[in-house]
Amino acid sequence: MGHLVLPALQEFITWPAPLFLMIGVLVGLLFGILPGLGGPQVLALLTPLTFKMDPSSAIVMLIGAMSAIPLAGSLAAILLNLPGHAPSVASTFDGYPLTLKGKGGYAVGASASSALFSAIFGAVVLTLILPFGEKVVLAFSYPEFFMMALAGLSMIVVISKGKSVLKGLIAAVIGLMISFFGFDPITGVTRFTFGSLYLYNGIEIVPALIGLFAVSEGIEMMHQKGSIAGQSPLAAKLTGVGDGVKSVFKNFGVFIRSSAIGTFMGMIPGVGGAITTIVAYGQAVQTSKHPERFGKGEIAGVIAPEAANNSKDASGFVPSLIFGIPSHVEMAVLLGSLTILGIQPGPKLIETDPGKILMIIYALVAGNLITAIIALFIGGYLTKLALISKQILAPVILAISIIGAYALKGEMGDVYVALAFGILGYMFDRFGFPKINIVIPLMVGKLMETSFHQTLLSMGWTGFFTRPISLIILVVVIAVIFFTLRNNKAVKTEREKVGDLSESTKVDGPSAV
Repeated sequence: MGHLVLPALQEFITWPAPLFLMIGVLVGLLFGILPGLGGPQVLALLTPLTFKMDPSSAIVMLIGAMSAIPLAGSLAAILLNLPGHAPSVASTFDGYPLTLKGKGGYAVGASASSALFSAIFGAVVLTLILPFGEKVVLAFSYPEFFMMALAGLSMIVVISKGKSVLKGLIAAVIGLMISFFGFDPITGVTRFTFGSLYLYNGIEIVPALIGLFAVSEGIEMMHQKGSIAGQSPLAAKLTGVGDGVKSVFKNFGVFIRSSAIGTFMGMIPGVGGAITTIVAYGQAVQTSKHPERFGKGEIAGVIAPEAANNSKDASGFVPSLIFGIPSHVEMAVLLGSLTILGIQPGPKLIETDPGKILMIIYALVAGNLITAIIALFIGGYLTKLALISKQILAPVILAISIIGAYALKGEMGDVYVALAFGILGYMFDRFGFPKINIVIPLMVGKLMETSFHQTLLSMGWTGFFTRPISLIILVVVIAVIFFTLRNNKAVKTEREKVGDLSESTKVDGPSAV
């Protein structure tokens, strides 16, 4: 495939392809920053415009839009706690707390640079593994999907260090129950629909996330004074973006591990970006020397999900282009667009037109480069949003959230879900329940249930333990939980010793006098 590099590059840089790449990036940034208007909607809007375009220019424009959406969604998640789509949620865990501290530019710089470098990482790996991609994709089946979902669920234990175990379990159970709303994927029996046709298909994840984070934040802001960043002197300066770029190199181990996780999980159809970013965030917490800093504004908590989110897009082309099996929803719409343009994804594509695959890789990297440059240049100005009064921002956030929820499919049911989850998120914040513990089960519950039943029907109980990859993932999950619980116990014991020592010092001091 090496001899095709230069022809594909020449086709990619031939005018007007660069112009359409820029158009795609700008459209992706514009729509990606709005909740509810993520990848599928943007690609669906652009596809009719490509009918009479040159195929190369059309592909470049679509890939440019697709490459800009993840970072655009993360900017809103970091600065306004407004995740536009499911994978952006993990960026709110530490990105928004950094904004509250007046370090929004720092978080934006880390996010943009992580997105760019991880896209390059994923593209390089994609180029190397394309000849072997068929074997990688075929190695995964129902048991592996179940174990990947289980790995995502196990991150609750890792991320919940130092928090109330009881409240965390209650939140997780609520999230798991909500994920089971609607049709049973195997029997077809309806559950928890309360007579509503809307609930037959279960709870839509994007409106739920908009409610949990954006609507709840808007409700909270309505009775508060001041700005998001408070009186922090850092918030008044257009600085911190450069330091955010440097932080990726200071946390290079987190970046590499997260990019590898994203690349690996991106090749597995059906896993999705939400689970990928959660797992990447969990490993950052697990491997950190200071896990107690996460959730309070730890920059590694921004780098990890951003790196995983962008590297998974590149590797997602392996099942999509080799088998025609979309790795996630955006890829499904893209495959439809490619088919319209006369490009038929599948096993023969590598044999008949491998240059198109290379051109897609180039467009993805170039799109991420342009998106990152734009984000780095305007990131400092965007942080000024943190200086606007909360009483002004609150109605704006609520309005954007409701419009975004409705724009998803044009259904009022999505609006009601966003409002209901907004109230739930507000109550969680008020009473100290961790919202992440409801988010993870909500994301992985359906995949876990479906793959569990499919494994039992096709392979029986032994299917979970006789397939090598499934067994390896299970062992890793058990090991992570075991060492996390052991470390928690050790930390608790150490704190008790320090507390006893402090008490004895207080008692002995006066008696010596």
